[in-house]
Amino acid sequence: MTTDASAAARTFEALRADTLGLFAALAPAARASAAHRLTAQRLAEAELRLREGTLTVVVCGEFKRGKSTLLNALLEEPDLFPRDTYFATSLVTTAAWAPEERVTVTLDPPEGEPGGAPTLLEIPRARIAEFATESGNPGNAKRVRQISAELPNPRLAGGLVLVDTPGVGAVYQAHTAVTAGFLPQADALVFVADATQPLTESELRFLARAAESSRTLDSADGLVFALTKIDTVGDWTALAANTRAKLAAATGLPPERVPLVPVSARAKLDHLADGDPEDLEISNFEEFERVLWTALAARRADLLVGAALAELEASARTLLEPVEAELQALLDSTRSRLEELGARTAERERRITELSSSEARWRHELAEAIQELGRQLQAVSQQELDRLWHRLRTEYLYDDALLADPDRLVGQLAADAALITGTLGELAGRRAAELQAEFARANGLQLDARPNAVLPEPPVPALAVTGRLGEEERRSPGAGKLRGASFGSGVGTTAGGLAAGAVGAVIGTLVLPGPGTAIGAQIGSSIGSVVGALFGGVAGWRSAAREQEHADRAARRASLRTELEAVRAGQYAHLAHAVAELTRTLAAGVRAELDSRIARERESARDTLARLASARTATNEQATRRAAELGLERRPLVTVRAGVEELGGRLAALTGRAAG
Repeated sequence: MTTDASAAARTFEALRADTLGLFAALAPAARASAAHRLTAQRLAEAELRLREGTLTVVVCGEFKRGKSTLLNALLEEPDLFPRDTYFATSLVTTAAWAPEERVTVTLDPPEGEPGGAPTLLEIPRARIAEFATESGNPGNAKRVRQISAELPNPRLAGGLVLVDTPGVGAVYQAHTAVTAGFLPQADALVFVADATQPLTESELRFLARAAESSRTLDSADGLVFALTKIDTVGDWTALAANTRAKLAAATGLPPERVPLVPVSARAKLDHLADGDPEDLEISNFEEFERVLWTALAARRADLLVGAALAELEASARTLLEPVEAELQALLDSTRSRLEELGARTAERERRITELSSSEARWRHELAEAIQELGRQLQAVSQQELDRLWHRLRTEYLYDDALLADPDRLVGQLAADAALITGTLGELAGRRAAELQAEFARANGLQLDARPNAVLPEPPVPALAVTGRLGEEERRSPGAGKLRGASFGSGVGTTAGGLAAGAVGAVIGTLVLPGPGTAIGAQIGSSIGSVVGALFGGVAGWRSAAREQEHADRAARRASLRTELEAVRAGQYAHLAHAVAELTRTLAAGVRAELDSRIARERESARDTLARLASARTATNEQATRRAAELGLERRPLVTVRAGVEELGGRLAALTGRAAG
């Protein structure tokens, strides 16, 4: 890494380490109190999410643009990702940190068993090409779903997961769909262009669709462009400026805000082999790393540290309130003051008991809000599908390249459908998180405290934390991921064949992994089913198109329009069902999370009442001794809250979010 890049990584690691230090200071206080069992559990789970949390970086671009070579150079692992001269198969390869190297191939069940469990096969890295490339695995005859490499590579430390995706715009139908389905859920995106070839219409079209999704979700940050192979074109300055202008037009960003870095991954690999500093200078890799690692450090801090600080603040407050109440009662032991504190706390417990009732008003209001969310998502899904089919009629059928190659035409439609579904899933999750925060505030729970207003909103409800997954899955995140993959594969395959099953399965595995697996599985199955509605009609439209092989373009256009329009109704139905299921899943998550937080508030209120009862009967000598004990109990809680405040400011400085 460059000096600047290393500094950014160290800044994030220091921030995470200091946040983990606050957990270490607060957790013993929670565990020591029998009255705060749920608080201790939530702290432990929040600490685990911070310690093991990941940031998914998706690397995408047209086929043969140098994505795999770029990743090899970035990780300084020259032989990791195979660099086939032919197109890769329709699967993804991931790289994540582990203390020991392990490469795992996930194989789909045999044909005819769409609901069967996948097979996991461990292989040495030298065999990756046998499964990941078209030359080693023609037509994906080996039924590979995904390849996962775990490596003791320091560049992957801190939770980075790099995802090497199939080429967009390739001749294989599922390639672009697999990649497009990842975009809305990617924490960061690296788009690879090629200095030896101008940006194609399919690349720009792909970027335009991706940019629409990013603007919808207000997540344009985390996007980095690499212009590869600059060592083969001489002076690349004008080429970079031209590429930047095209990328700006496609994404809607001002040219000066397009983070495009020209690089030569080959020159960087040569430098690794011979140590020649001239190769490193030619590669421009130090600048690429500076831009990328700095951006990723900020993204990791925002996504991983922010939620942890919010949980620390809420838990510290929950533990501190009973201590403060008892201390106040002991220091001001007049009868009227004790009665006032007791009455206030009893009223608080009464209110919390009402909130926990199955007939509480907030539950009905939340149900109505979720129903409205479902209606909004259904409206958005209908609008987006309308736009997709409008593009077919007015744009795609008039694109000579797509008109001449029906496989690519359907691949483009499938990619658009996958992007719509993935975007809806992410939008639903964000809106559910907002509802969670709104209902917490409306009911006076103060559960989303954000010091300096710099911490992010609470994340999408983590169903594993609130008991939505079984105990076995809670202990084994891998089991949950496989469940998500199987769910996605089963629905996708039923809807439209192996290609759609692969799309749904891969996305079901990687989207929202870990605690959010239930949501990830739902999104994966949704994408599989909606894409499957297209792939399921393959035989009809392909046969009709081939019959028009020698007919004029107007006849081909009419034939394709007729055949593809027959798929349209099924796609609308699949997406409507997917949105309904996703809405139900998120509703359960929000309810369970709010119930968990209400229960934590009840623990705090009951602890306060017990402490006040003890304070009423304390003698002067006992009160003096107890006050000293409470001072010691109070100290780490106050220290943690001050630490959260300080780290919130550091988080703001790293991510660029204004404090105050």
